[in-house]
Amino acid sequence: MKSLSLPLLLLMGACAAAAPRSAEQRQQDQAAAICRQDVERTMRFRDRGQLMRTDEAESRLGAGSFTGARDGSMGTERLSAQFERDQMIDSCVRGATNASAATRSPGTAGAGTGRSP
Repeated sequence: MKSLSLPLLLLMGACAAAAPRSAEQRQQDQAAAICRQDVERTMRFRDRGQLMRTDEAESRLGAGSFTGARDGSMGTERLSAQFERDQMIDSCVRGATNASAATRSPGTAGAGTGRSP
C-alpha cells in the first residue's frame, strides 16, 4: 500500500489546477509579450541588414572566407545579439511596469499646489 501512495499523491498534485493569476500579473504578462514582440521586430530589422552585408561579402570573397568555419556552436555575434535582445526586453518591461505604477499612484507630484508660501 505504501508503494502506491507516493505515485497517487504525485498524480493528484499534477492534476491540481494552477492558482488563478491576478489582474496585475496578467497585465505584466501582456506587457512582457508586447515588449518581446517589439524587440523581436527591431532585432529582425537589424539582422536583415547584417545578413545583406554578409551575403555581399561572401559573394565577393567566396563563401566561408568571410564568416569563417562554423562548428555548430553559437557564434559570438549570435550570443551578443541574444544578450542585447534580452536586455532590451528587460528594459522595456521595467519601463512598462514603472509607467503602470505611476498611473496607479501619482505620488506627491501635485501635493502642495494651491498654497502660498
